[in-house]
Amino acid sequence: MHDLIRVQGARVNNLKDVSVEIAKRRLTVFTGVSGSGKSSLVFGTIAAESQRMINETYSTFVQGFMPALARPDVDVLEGLTTAIVVDQERLGANPRSTVGTVTDAHAMLRMLFSKRGTPYVGPPTAFSFNVPTRRASGVMTSAKGEKTIVKDAVYVGGMCAECEGRGSVSDLDLAQIVDESLSLVDGAILVPGYTADGWMVAPYKAELPNDVPIRDFTPNSARTCSTRSRAR
Repeated sequence: MHDLIRVQGARVNNLKDVSVEIAKRRLTVFTGVSGSGKSSLVFGTIAAESQRMINETYSTFVQGFMPALARPDVDVLEGLTTAIVVDQERLGANPRSTVGTVTDAHAMLRMLFSKRGTPYVGPPTAFSFNVPTRRASGVMTSAKGEKTIVKDAVYVGGMCAECEGRGSVSDLDLAQIVDESLSLVDGAILVPGYTADGWMVAPYKAELPNDVPIRDFTPNSARTCSTRSRAR
């Protein structure tokens, strides 16, 4: 037998004296058409009362900085424990955020495996989740010195080398920052505020040729310009 969360006479939002018993340590799914009261029961009643009870355990000083939560409109609500609410939105800025990282269950599992697990390094592909897939052709030498000719050998990995497993790439489009067909005095820097006669462009104008298109710059352009300035 598992403990129960007992809800009797819930009247939050569109709920009409709803009474349910929910088994703990079990996966319970609330289904129904839109507007049937699923969120009102789960979030507006059960989770709201759990959060209110947690807030009451803090000191009066701390509670003064926290929002005041009213008790949900329900006759009986018992058997509650700490609740972790994962909403229907992105968990965090990082797309790698999961329920495990948000609830710290991931850290607990890492501790569990570090203390109770048997260490084993394994082959190089054991950690392929953060190694990109590679393809190669040529001569492969084994640990015993045996040589084998391989063609299109694939070393399977689990991470995209370009996006690093994030699913998207954030990079700078240099064409939107610098127009390489223009010189500094003609407005090659396209970033707002970096005008040709502005003080933010002055350091570049002092070190680089002003009348040469950006595309014609070389690694020695700044050095040549400085030499000319000293000669004058």
